[in-house]
Amino acid sequence: MRRRSERYTVDLAVELFADGQERRVALADLSRSGAFVRMSPTLPVGEPIHLAMFFEGRQLAAPATVVHSLGDQDARALGRPPGIGIAFDAPTRHADTLFLRAIDRLLAKRPRIAPRPLHVVVGDPSTRILERLSTELGHAGCTVATATNGLEVIGAALRQMPDAVVVDRALPVIDGLQMVTALGRRPGLGNVPIIVMTQDAAELALAFDHGARDVVKKPFVAAELVARCHHVARAATKPGDRVILRGELAEVGLPAILVMLEQEKKNGRVILRAGRAAAWLELARGTIVDAGSTETTADLRGVVMSLLDWSAGDYELISSEPNVRSAGLSITFALMEHARISDERAARRHQA
Repeated sequence: MRRRSERYTVDLAVELFADGQERRVALADLSRSGAFVRMSPTLPVGEPIHLAMFFEGRQLAAPATVVHSLGDQDARALGRPPGIGIAFDAPTRHADTLFLRAIDRLLAKRPRIAPRPLHVVVGDPSTRILERLSTELGHAGCTVATATNGLEVIGAALRQMPDAVVVDRALPVIDGLQMVTALGRRPGLGNVPIIVMTQDAAELALAFDHGARDVVKKPFVAAELVARCHHVARAATKPGDRVILRGELAEVGLPAILVMLEQEKKNGRVILRAGRAAAWLELARGTIVDAGSTETTADLRGVVMSLLDWSAGDYELISSEPNVRSAGLSITFALMEHARISDERAARRHQA
């Protein structure tokens, strides 16, 4: 798998050439493999371009390809500037090599965008073990959520997507072996790698048979668990599943996000979190095909109506292939139905 280049904050005016036209644009961030360019109107994905910059008193240019486009409408709905993501083409000329070398010199002087720390959910019935593992993982730069039973593990994973889950074989309610299936039933969590801790060496093979990504025998040193968490997290990275947008619901309401997804007939998953509550919506070609929430056990329509009431919290939009389970629910219909329900509530309050 290709290693992702480190990205750097940058505010630099550059020239972009496409379809025989020259545009003066601005960079938002930059890496050795590509950049995000602020511009409107945007260019279509797949469009070949040339990007030119002034380095140390001379202009250098290199070919690139548009790999992501955020148009005006989507940008307004999400509170972000419109623009395009570009990937630099592999160098074929000496001038291309000079361009990349110049970027290396430029980036050496720029502040790096810090990588997101590894987030790990740890489940164990012993609070003493939880405290020790939480401390050791924290010292290694990880963020940690702890749980004393299987349901708490699932709740923690829904509140914040983990990079790895570490569970004891004898975890109450849902044990370590059952956790693979339990998480796999929740959209968005099926690819999260699970490490099972066990005191019985005879259960090592059994854990792998159940689908555990790794197994560690107790007792173990914390450094071993940290290394295993990083290893399984890297191995589980899926190019097709990636967070493409995130923000606050107070700034961009859920209806605006859903309208954008319907208009663009997008596939993906919306993860919502508000305090200890968590929820998700799965979409296929702009239609809601599945949904769930820690706040309600209602059917698809009921869950969606409940989530449309959320006015605070944060969201993530994940690009992924849908796991279609039903004919789905039209977003337009859902918004109209929610508006009707809201009007009826307001009328009842007025009458009271």
